[in-house]
Amino acid sequence: MVKPHFWILRLGEMTLKSRPVRRHFQSCMEQSLLDLALLAGIDLHIEHIGALIIASSHSEVGEVEEVLCHCFGLQSADRAIPTSPDPEEIAKIALESDPDFGKKRTFGVATKRSGAKGEWGSQDFSAEVGHHMLEGDGKLSVNLSNPDFPVRVILTKQQAWLLAEKINCPGGLPIGVQGLVLAKISNEADMLNAWQLMRRGCRMVVQEHSDDGLLAILAAWDSTITNAEKALHSRSGPGRARGEIWGRIGDTVVVDEVKEGKNTPSSILEPMCGWTTSEMAALSEHIRNPTTAMRPSYDNDLLTSWIA
Repeated sequence: MVKPHFWILRLGEMTLKSRPVRRHFQSCMEQSLLDLALLAGIDLHIEHIGALIIASSHSEVGEVEEVLCHCFGLQSADRAIPTSPDPEEIAKIALESDPDFGKKRTFGVATKRSGAKGEWGSQDFSAEVGHHMLEGDGKLSVNLSNPDFPVRVILTKQQAWLLAEKINCPGGLPIGVQGLVLAKISNEADMLNAWQLMRRGCRMVVQEHSDDGLLAILAAWDSTITNAEKALHSRSGPGRARGEIWGRIGDTVVVDEVKEGKNTPSSILEPMCGWTTSEMAALSEHIRNPTTAMRPSYDNDLLTSWIA
């Protein structure tokens, strides 16, 4: 039987929310991730082990990570190898996975404990793993500040996880938690506006005569965008007004609602206001190829005039 692959999922700004709001946001994010996996035709299972959120799949690693990179609310994901909390075993697995085994290089072990403290403290466990790695490969030397071969471990009372490559994900807020926005996606600018609002938790309710090609690109981020009826009835923000459209983008046709005798106009949203042509081009490429094209942000020089 083929063994599953594992990822430890990292949340972003939703961790700053109150416990009930975070629970709602996390539930929406996990459902969105499962919907994207279903759309991509891959199996994906999510479980909680203490404070850790673990995703597992028997599908190809690249296919799964393509889905993870399209999930709003998810900050990053670490490929992970589950193992027993045994320093010698972890050292052995780490050395076996290193393509530079036997070459002169530096390494450093960093352990983060999750949950109740067991037999080991973080620093003692790291030191013991490092000891066995030095015994297993005499070409290694220690450099904790900037190692050639960083070894990252998450330690729980019953299990350990050896972390491999870190996958950057879009961050932001899960689709739907900030309500519904009416959209007509007719051109590239409309698509960029829609994506920015989707990243901030808005679900698009798309009007007729939108561009099918652009919708297909956005559908990789939210499958409901091609079905306005489904978008209207999908789980949205908490509270009574969860099904109300509060904003709009593009050349939409709108009839403002009348509530309690008052006319309530929807807001016209322009999230790309202030972006330069080069910044918009970089974002456009990222939307189409998130695994290879970097998202404009303050972490790089692709965005200089506005907030990512």
